[in-house]
Amino acid sequence: MDIDLDKKSSDEEIAYKIVHLYFDQIARLGFKRKLDLDAIVNAYFYTLDRLKKKKVELGLIDKIVEHEEERLKTITTKAELLNEMLK
Repeated sequence: MDIDLDKKSSDEEIAYKIVHLYFDQIARLGFKRKLDLDAIVNAYFYTLDRLKKKKVELGLIDKIVEHEEERLKTITTKAELLNEMLK
């Protein structure tokens, strides 16, 4: 299964594709003889949860980066930058 992920894919679609690929590979390679519905459903919701947490984490990181960029805009010399980095 090819995973085509674009910017329009929802978290649910991405989670489905990841879980499908994961279990497809497990079944194909014979690592697990029996896959029950609970394992598949749990894997789907785990993956979906991780995708949602990733978006929250990226949002927090974006805010930190923006704050640092604003703070560093006031530095005009290399000496000021070095002093700021050593704080």
